[in-house]
Order: sequence, then structure tokens, then C-alpha cells
Amino acid sequence: MSTRGQRQSYECAPVAADAKAGRIARELKIFLEKTTSRSRAHRSRRRRPAISFDDVFAPALTFAVNRLRGTTSPVAKKVLTNSTWDDLRRHLAKRLAFALTPTLRLQQNAAKAVARSLEAGNRQRNRPLVSEITLLETIFEFPDLLETAARLISGWIDAQHELFARLLRDKADLCSRFLRHRQPFRVTGIRPGLSDPHEGGKTVTMIEFAGNSRVIYKPRASDREQLWFEALRWLNQNGVGVSFRMPKMLARRTYTWMEFLPTMSCRSLRAVRLFYFRWGTQAALAQILSATDLHRDNWLATGSQPILVDAEVIGETESPLRERNNSLHRESLPPLLRTGLLPLTPRDRVGFYRGIAPLDAAIPETATPSCWPRYRLVSQKPSRYVNELVRGFEAVVGVFATPELVREFFHEIILPVRRQELGRVLLRASAQYGRLLRDSFEAGNMISAGERWRRLARACCASAPNRRVALAEARSLLRCDIPKFRTRRRTVPVSWKRFSAAIAELKDSSRLLRRRVLLGTGVHRAKKASGSLR
Repeated sequence: MSTRGQRQSYECAPVAADAKAGRIARELKIFLEKTTSRSRAHRSRRRRPAISFDDVFAPALTFAVNRLRGTTSPVAKKVLTNSTWDDLRRHLAKRLAFALTPTLRLQQNAAKAVARSLEAGNRQRNRPLVSEITLLETIFEFPDLLETAARLISGWIDAQHELFARLLRDKADLCSRFLRHRQPFRVTGIRPGLSDPHEGGKTVTMIEFAGNSRVIYKPRASDREQLWFEALRWLNQNGVGVSFRMPKMLARRTYTWMEFLPTMSCRSLRAVRLFYFRWGTQAALAQILSATDLHRDNWLATGSQPILVDAEVIGETESPLRERNNSLHRESLPPLLRTGLLPLTPRDRVGFYRGIAPLDAAIPETATPSCWPRYRLVSQKPSRYVNELVRGFEAVVGVFATPELVREFFHEIILPVRRQELGRVLLRASAQYGRLLRDSFEAGNMISAGERWRRLARACCASAPNRRVALAEARSLLRCDIPKFRTRRRTVPVSWKRFSAAIAELKDSSRLLRRRVLLGTGVHRAKKASGSLR
């Protein structure tokens, strides 16, 4: 289905080498053999209750953290406090638990079943019921579990080393840009895992310094965020009616430091209305800039300001590859629906997208997203402020009703953007990759060496646009990453043709915005019923 040109244009982001993971697998097994024999000797001298899964993979955590500390430079160690190592250990524990728990649960259930079958004999001999498991015993029964843990640990260690090196390299600029005067450069907390893992376990990470100053680290370029915030500045200056919060940034070629913005409640209902007015203006801007993937986790509610914290997929980066089924491609959707801000319906024929869009008012009260504003500890649903959303959207429509301002925006904001060689392209939704990854951790896929790879390759080949893409997806998922593809950019972020078309459709999008925000609410059902009566 793809042409030779397409095969050359789309590539998966690089990942850690398998050779290093293989070496870690061998060393981890040796470490487990030593620690398991010592723990068994210790347990034989005293009785203890059944251990938890956290205790089962605790030796692997100790191995990984000790290896990271042992290979970290002395200069970096002086900057990092003991609490940072505890934070890193907790993050790795979550990742290992996600990957190993399905197999450990099956192993534990089997051990309990065997123990119960022998319980009668043990009681006759006055022996306690023992159903404990160890990680070493589990990897003997499920060999691919060792390879999975080793790949995860290998990528995790490399990602932290890269972060430490960049911290030291940018020390002077970080102090001048984000830290208070004469504040010591000491890291007191590290919180990785604020995004999906890509490219060998790299994630968005929060760094906390002495004095409670915090900075967000993004292991990727920020040219699209810079474009977004420059566009908001332009709207500030051209009569949109409100001002926007701009986080401080320190941009490097392949990574970014950004000001930490805390989640804050609104002080009044007027602030809530301003929040949704601003969100309406940003919805219009998202359509103009051909933004996609603006799901609920990419937004932050800071008082009366909605902040887009991940604008990586802005511009014409949609893949021309079509899905295998008969559904329409997302390019056939109206521009506003491509942004990911609004829910999709079966009539859109592009797959399931409910409970993910930030302006999906049908999200249940028990699962309200953190991107919604709060007032007096209560989340304020978009459907209650649909008028403010539409007014904000129409404020942008009014600005771009002037042809001179349309041309000014394109030449001042879009054309000057620095062109990067590669830009991200979405071939699947992150949620779909997440399901493929989660399914691959089932115990049946760990039963023999290479079984998990075969499972991933089959699953990806069954639904990917072509075999080359499928195998690239499978290799990334094998390393416990969410696949990340890039395309070679040959044009500006948004061409004049597409930019002009998006501007022309703004008025129709304003009506679509109201309908989709009210989708699934009582107001929407009442309007639908009244329309059918007519």
C-alpha cells in the first residue's frame, strides 16, 4: 500500500541496543541467584507471612538502582540527594509492576494451589503452609520474563544517565532561568513517568531543586510548543480580548526545560468562565495550526488558564497511510475534529474516541479529568460553559475575518518556524499502543524465549498499514515503549493552502463545537428529540 517514497520518509525513533539488554539479563540472573539463596537461608531460621509482589521484584530494583548509582559520575552524585534515588526506585517499581505482575500473579496462584494440595500432609507433619514465590523461580518457569525485565531496566538506566548529563551541562542556564537568586543547585526530587515512555524509556520528568523550585524536563525538541505560545502572544496583541499564560522555556536541539505550572482551582465563577473562553480561543487556534492528539492528558488547569503542555503534534504531520478497514481516514474529518479536543461518534467512522477528549462532557463524574477547572473543589464540566467556549472560538473568528491579519499571522508566526529534519507522526492512537503493550505482558507470552516478540509481531502485522511499520512497532513495544514514528518535514508546519482552508471553515466549526460539547448530555438529547418532533 505504501510507495517507496513513503517507506523512506517514515521511520521509528531509535531505541536502546539489544546487546546491552542481553548483558543486563545475564548479570540480573546472577544477582538473583545470590540474593535468593541468602534470603532462603534467612527465612529458614524464622517464620514470616507471605510476601507481596513488591517484595518479589525488590531484588531486581536493588540491582537496577545499584547499577545506576555505580555508573553515575561523581559530579552528578554530588548534585543528587538521597531522596532522588528513592524517587527513581519508586518509578522503576511501577514500571516493573506493570510488566511483571500478570506473570507473578499466575505463578503465585499456581504455588497456592500446590500448597493447598499438600496442606493435609503438612499438617500431619506440623509443617506450615508455604506458597511463597521468588523472581528467580518465576523466570525459570517463564524465560521471557527475564528478557522483558532486562530490556526495561536497560532503557531506564540509559534514560536517567542522559537526564543527569543534561542537568550538569545546563546548570548555569537552569540557575539563571528557573532558580531563585543564590539558590543551591541541589536536586531533591525526581519524578519521571509524566508521559508515555518513548525511545528506550525516556519520559517527561519533573525535577525539584532545593528551595522547592521545580522544572519540567522533556526529552524532545520544543519547536511546536514555541510555535503554539508565539501564536498565543500574537492573539494577545491583536484584540482577542484575554491574555494567556506563557511558561518559561529553555530549548535545546533535542530536549527542553520548561517552567513547572501547578494545578490550581479557580477563585470565582468568573474565573471559570474566563477559563472556558480561553479554551475556546485555543480550540480555534488548534484548528488553524492543524494540531492533533490534544487529548485530556496534554492540558493543565492553572486557575483561569488552560495550558497546553504537549504540543508535539502540530502541523501537517498526519500519515498518508490508510488503515486496513473500510473506515474513513481522519483526514476526512472536519478540521476541528482532527484536533482531539472533541469526542467522535460512530458516524465519524474513524474509530473509538470517548472519555479521552478534554471537551467530552459525557465523562462520568467519577472520572473527571484534571484538565477541567475546579471551583470550591468541584470540577466544572464543559457543557455548563459551552457559551463561553463558543464565544472564545468566535473571538478568533473575528480576528481572522480581516484578510490583512490572516496574512500577517502566516508570515510572522508560521513561516519563521525553524524547520526540523524529522517530526512526529501518529500512525495509531497511544491508547491502542497501550493495549497492545498490556496484552503482551500476559503470562502466556512469557512461557518461552522469544514468545512475547512473536505475539507482538503477529498483533501489529494484523492491523498495521504495512509489514515494515508493524515490525518497527513490535520492536518498540518489545522494549516496553510506546512506538514513536517520525516523518521527514519538507514544508513549513502548515502550508498556506491548508492554513487558508482552516480559516475558511472556522464559522462552521463554531457550530460544530457547540454540538459536540453537548453530545451525550441532557441538553443534546432534548434538542435531538425536539428536532425529530418537527
